[in-house]
Amino acid sequence: MSTVAKFLIGLVAALIAGWVSHGPLGQGKAFIDSLEGLARAEVSRAGVPGVTVRFVRDPLQRKAILMGNANDYQREGLGLYPGLNDRMRAIPGVSGVRWDDSDCCAREE
Repeated sequence: MSTVAKFLIGLVAALIAGWVSHGPLGQGKAFIDSLEGLARAEVSRAGVPGVTVRFVRDPLQRKAILMGNANDYQREGLGLYPGLNDRMRAIPGVSGVRWDDSDCCAREE
């Protein structure tokens, strides 16, 4: 069997596995749902009123998007006191954090 044929077979197998995971079996959506639940619980534990968290579903992304009024101390923390950004990054599976500021200026963290 040629190298090109092996490559194409591998590519097709990877595409089918991704489609099955995101489509019929829904494991990707379930994983994002579990991350969002953990992130919401962490925001609640932080006790910062008016801050919410969500994850993009189409396409599925593991980056936490935080919204609400939080000052720099609440976002970044100070020394041994973690801010919301650090709390989100500490959740296994979260790939990053982004703030969606209400003044239409989103900044990457």
